[in-house]
Amino acid sequence: MSNFDIIVIGSGSAGSIMASKLADQSNLKILILEAGPKDLNPIIKIPLGYGMTFFNKKINWNFYSSSQSNLNNREIYFPRGKVVGGSGSINAMVYTRGLRTDFQNWSNSKNNEWSIENIEKTYNEMEKNIIVTDKDSANNKITVNDVSAAHHKILDNYFRGSKELNLSVLKKFNDFELNGVGNYNITTRNGYRWSAADGFLKPSLKKNNIKLITNANVHKLIIKDHKVIGVEYMRNGSIHIERANIGVVISAGAIKTPQLMMLSGIGPEKLLKEKGVDIEFANDNVGANLQDHLGIDYLYKSKIPTLNQSLGNISGRIKSIIQYCLFRNGPLSLSLNQGGGFIKWKNKKNYPNLQIYFNPLTYSITYKNKRPLLKTDKFSGFIIGFNSCRPKSTGFVNIKSNNINDDPTINPNYLSEKEDIYDLECAFDFVRSLSNTKAIKEVTIKPINIDPANSSNEVLIDHFKNTASSIYHPSCTCKIGSDKSNSVVSHRLKVHGIKNLWIADASIFPNIPSGNINAPVMMSAFMGSQIILEDIKKIDEN
Repeated sequence: MSNFDIIVIGSGSAGSIMASKLADQSNLKILILEAGPKDLNPIIKIPLGYGMTFFNKKINWNFYSSSQSNLNNREIYFPRGKVVGGSGSINAMVYTRGLRTDFQNWSNSKNNEWSIENIEKTYNEMEKNIIVTDKDSANNKITVNDVSAAHHKILDNYFRGSKELNLSVLKKFNDFELNGVGNYNITTRNGYRWSAADGFLKPSLKKNNIKLITNANVHKLIIKDHKVIGVEYMRNGSIHIERANIGVVISAGAIKTPQLMMLSGIGPEKLLKEKGVDIEFANDNVGANLQDHLGIDYLYKSKIPTLNQSLGNISGRIKSIIQYCLFRNGPLSLSLNQGGGFIKWKNKKNYPNLQIYFNPLTYSITYKNKRPLLKTDKFSGFIIGFNSCRPKSTGFVNIKSNNINDDPTINPNYLSEKEDIYDLECAFDFVRSLSNTKAIKEVTIKPINIDPANSSNEVLIDHFKNTASSIYHPSCTCKIGSDKSNSVVSHRLKVHGIKNLWIADASIFPNIPSGNINAPVMMSAFMGSQIILEDIKKIDEN
């Protein structure tokens, strides 16, 4: 099949849904180009295998940020998926919709496409809520799996400790109104990871009007008279060109999308001139407004056995492997992120300011900001972690050169806003309070590396600057808005100044959502596909 109508760049959480919906709901010929390979590697399919995907260059871009002045000049690791399923094939699978307040800036008086009512309707349509197993079809669905019954028993202490602090323990954890703690839902199905590629793209590939090409690294868009006429990509050492009869949708993520835009001549005029890129449309917002969640884990030795016993020694690993192979359950079928919550703790605004993690294991050895998720400690331990829900600091993504093979400059500009420092102080207070509850003291021998309960804010801030890492939620680098003065795409996801180019991925967010961003990415692509189909219909009518 050739002579394509729409080319979708990227087969991640957004691209898989976008290509699938466009193909399923029209007779358009769809091509989807993925820079990485197919998602056949067992470390992708086995849920806990994500600990082995974080640094695998075959399926991960392995980016690093520039030196962060507010983190003692450290470079922060930025894993991004380079495989069918994208970052949804290498993430920790936690599914959170985001909070109602996160979406207030998505809609305005001139549009209602992104109203909270439409967003909620979209979530309800694309989700399939299951409990551990699913015997029916999950085609065109993302499975939101309640695996709380399989979570470690030490979470009971976390929930009792939270109750001592008058926090609500929520049984339902897939909602817009979360203000409390609970068990995280994950995107698995029958013991396997279930990505957007599994739920949407692969069923659609059985149709005759959609084609997937892997290991196809798009170099640039081919633009003539402010219209995209095709794309240029490298595959197997050769340059290929595919033409697009109608247009192109970029779903390459918050890092790669602005890089590709700039290399195609759409971006900050001064920067593009410096890098020798011919300017097609100048827009200083391309690559700007980068936001990310920044967090830290506090480690504690435990009086009772935790997952360290299952993953931290050979006998425990063998037992876990056998359990998984025979029954598709046990630690290998889960995420390490089991308990958590969204809490309003001394916040100056009327919504939760902290996302909490309570994990039944520890990994106290790090190397160059990397977290060896499958190299757990030999002793029993647990983690209390956090990140600010809605950080205010913004940074940017820029190109280093006019060569796609040069990694972009990623500068999140962490902790550049005073409000983010205040959120840290709120989080320190929460961790102190939780660690001093009767329920947590029952299972605690001692903290590891640093004792938050007996450290000042000054000490903890310094420790945070030396230790904190990304939670891997980059977003907002090609954000939605009314025109090029404040954004990159319109509320209909169309790139300002280009006749037939759309973006659908985390880059279009006007602000970072409170939780893990995979769910909002899929929601925006699901809803965005309908918007783009409407626009294409109008093009045909004219």
